[in-house]
Amino acid sequence: MLTKIRSLQFDRAISMSLGLAVLWVVLPFLRSETTFHLAPVLVAAALPVGAAYSTPERISTRHLVLATVGGLAIALAATLILTVAGKLTELSLLPFGGAVTEAVLFSIVGAMGGFVIALLRRNS
Repeated sequence: MLTKIRSLQFDRAISMSLGLAVLWVVLPFLRSETTFHLAPVLVAAALPVGAAYSTPERISTRHLVLATVGGLAIALAATLILTVAGKLTELSLLPFGGAVTEAVLFSIVGAMGGFVIALLRRNS
């Protein structure tokens, strides 16, 4: 039973992260004049935060780390898709690098932020 609950917990969190990633990948094709600077933060943070908040149970450190790495991987995969499609060519909010650098760094920041939020939820 506990395994089934954990499976549902991660299924919901993965669906949330993948849904945000799909939205981030599709929107630049629909609105090419708009830049979605914070999308990688949301995509990367969604998996660890979603896993931590989808059940009243306490999430283990191992599962929390796996969720964080998974969220980062999803965000980086979306970054790769957008880069290959030529949709990450706009200006960056950072004083260095371009939109691809920004997306990679924001993905890392989002994963770390999601880890901290999930850790705080776990320890409360």
